[in-house]
Amino acid sequence: MRASTQGPQAAEVLYARLLGKGTYSYAPAIDRDAARGCIAADGLPVFRAEAWKYSNVGKWYQAALAPAEAPSVGETCVPDGVELHRFDEPAARPFLADHLGAAIDLARHPLAAVNRILLGSGVVVRVPAGRRIDEPVNVDDIGAAYEHILLIVEPGAELALVETPITATHRVVECIVAEGARLMHRRVQPRGQAPQCGLIAAKVDEEAHYSLWLVARGTELRRNDIHVTLAGRGAEAHLNGAWRLGDREHLDNQVTVDHLAPECTSRQTFRGVVGGRARAVLNGRIHIAAGAQASDASLTTKNLLESTDAEVYAKPELEIYANDVRCSHGATVGALDEAMLFYCESRGIDRDAARGLLLRGFLREAIAGEEAIGVLAAGFSGAGEPLGATPAEDVASAGGEVQ
Repeated sequence: MRASTQGPQAAEVLYARLLGKGTYSYAPAIDRDAARGCIAADGLPVFRAEAWKYSNVGKWYQAALAPAEAPSVGETCVPDGVELHRFDEPAARPFLADHLGAAIDLARHPLAAVNRILLGSGVVVRVPAGRRIDEPVNVDDIGAAYEHILLIVEPGAELALVETPITATHRVVECIVAEGARLMHRRVQPRGQAPQCGLIAAKVDEEAHYSLWLVARGTELRRNDIHVTLAGRGAEAHLNGAWRLGDREHLDNQVTVDHLAPECTSRQTFRGVVGGRARAVLNGRIHIAAGAQASDASLTTKNLLESTDAEVYAKPELEIYANDVRCSHGATVGALDEAMLFYCESRGIDRDAARGLLLRGFLREAIAGEEAIGVLAAGFSGAGEPLGATPAEDVASAGGEVQ
């Protein structure tokens, strides 16, 4: 469905701009014609299309067309043993030629095609084969409204990526996880104002492992497209997310895991707490291709509503074309158990502290462990809410154990 015929006026203007004859000077070696072709063939998303029925994409178009402010430039910390190249550097060209777009279907992700055309900053992060990097790569903003991070973890290598995207209008994180490699990906999204969209795309090869922790707050419009392709036998993916929304925050997570090879495993676990007039969307899709026998996949999403005006839309999907699989999914939406609050109060814990304890315990079903305590604190600090207390203190006060 083309935006030029049925989209809002902002989409029509952007559509014309992208297909015009204008040139973009950043990293001219990048092929932008393929992205233009996808947009010309399929158009841009329109409000109330199935994939956007709960998110007004017109708000993002307005942000995309607004005069660009000077973007922030955060710190990119790369430990010894890891290569870092800017897209506009000659050293990046072989990696762009071999890997850029390998994990992305632009026809399925048209805003990634917009990103490709308007790209203003990109980095290649490469881990050589067999290298185990103990320190994480830390990436904040990299200096443009449209950003692309290409992460290449070569065979047998291991790496952790920690990213905190704050000001980008659209960011693509493309992960190439080669045979036997391991990538631990952590994304922390603090509360924001401007509309933001982005794509995480991971291609996971034979016996490789990809894990994602997503800790998020919302903005006026924030959408995370997450697409993981299990491309080799025995590949594995673990996707975990926790979010806390209030006021009029909006968060839309669209998650797809494609099982394309036999004996692959995927686990998706998401927890959300939504209050005020906020809206949370989770669409989780598991696709088992023909020939992907012995696949093992599961998805669970649970959500708590803190007000009668909050909205949660949870939709798990299974699409199976193989006959030897283990697949399951489930979704729930409810309120905090008053009996549990009373139990805590009866043992001397005041009501606000009890709520914080129970809500954090609920979220830690998705984001657990000692490392998660720091991630949750970073993601939810400064919110002025009970959840912002130190997790370890609350667990200790309840006589529990931090795992």
